Amino acid sequence: MAAAEGPTPPVIVLRHPARAVRLTAALGEAGFRVSALPLTDTELPDDTDAVVRELAALARGEYAWLVVTSGNTVQALDLVARGSGTSVADAVRTGGARVVAVGTATADLLGGIGVEVSLLPEDESAAGILDIFPHGSPHGSPHGSPHGTGRVLLPQSDLAPDTLRAGLERLGWSVRRVEAYRTVPYPAEPERRVPGVEEAGVPPPLLGMSDALDLVTGTVRAVVVFTAPSAVRQFGDRVIGSGGVRPSFTAVAIGRTTAAALRAEGWDPAATAAMPTPEGIVGAVRHATGRTATTDHSL
Repeated sequence: MAAAEGPTPPVIVLRHPARAVRLTAALGEAGFRVSALPLTDTELPDDTDAVVRELAALARGEYAWLVVTSGNTVQALDLVARGSGTSVADAVRTGGARVVAVGTATADLLGGIGVEVSLLPEDESAAGILDIFPHGSPHGSPHGSPHGTGRVLLPQSDLAPDTLRAGLERLGWSVRRVEAYRTVPYPAEPERRVPGVEEAGVPPPLLGMSDALDLVTGTVRAVVVFTAPSAVRQFGDRVIGSGGVRPSFTAVAIGRTTAAALRAEGWDPAATAAMPTPEGIVGAVRHATGRTATTDHSL
C-alpha cells in the first residue's frame, strides 16, 4: 500500500495523559499528533472484605495459582493488602502459589511489589493465558506442590468478561473469581480511587470533551484509539451522546475484545492492534491511516 496523501490526522487516545506517555512518544515518532481523553477510571469496591478474605486464603496455601490480568488488578490488590497490614508478595510467598501475568507490563508491576511471575503468555490476552495454562488435577497441583489443590484465584474488574474463568474451569480448575476493582466513569471518587500507573516523560495534552466532539464529528476524521470495551461505552454515552450528531472518525482497537465492543456499537474498527503495546498500537494506527504496507493488524 502506498503512503497516504494529505495531512496526518490527529490521534485521540482514550486514556489518562499520565498513562499514555509511552504510546504518545511512539506515535509522535511515527509522525502523529496525539491528545488524551480519559473516559474511565478505577475504584476499589464499596466493600473490600472479599478481597481481604481471598488474600488470607492465598497466604494459607488454599490456591495453587494466582491469575493476574491487568495492571489495575496489581494496583488494587496492593492497595487492599497494604490497607489490611500485609502484602501480596507475603501472601504468595507464604501460601506457595504460582503466579501468571497476562503480559510483560503486568509482570513488571508484580515484580515491583515483590511478586515473582511463573508463567507469561506470548499472546497477551485471556486466550493466551488459556493456551499455556496447565491442566488441573483432582489430586493436587500439576507440579507436585501440596498447596492449593486444584484451585485458582482470579481477581478481576467488575466488567471483565467471564471467558477466562470459564476456560480455566474447562481445564479442570476450581476458580474463585473476586472483584478487585470497579471500572467507573472518569473521574473516580478520590477516597476509593485506585492509582493508575503513571509513566515517566512528557504526557500528551488533555483534550476537552467539546473539542473531542468537534474532532470526531467534523471533516478531519480523527483516529480514536479505544483502550477497553468500557471506553467504547463511555465514548458513545459521553462524547457522541444522544444529540443526533453524526460521528466521523477512524476507530482503532487495542485488542479483540475492544474490537468486538466497537462492532456492537456499529463502529467497525479500521485496525486492531496485534499486541496491546505502544509498538502494536502504532502499527494499527499506521495501518488504519494507510501509512504502512502491513495488513495483518485487523485480524
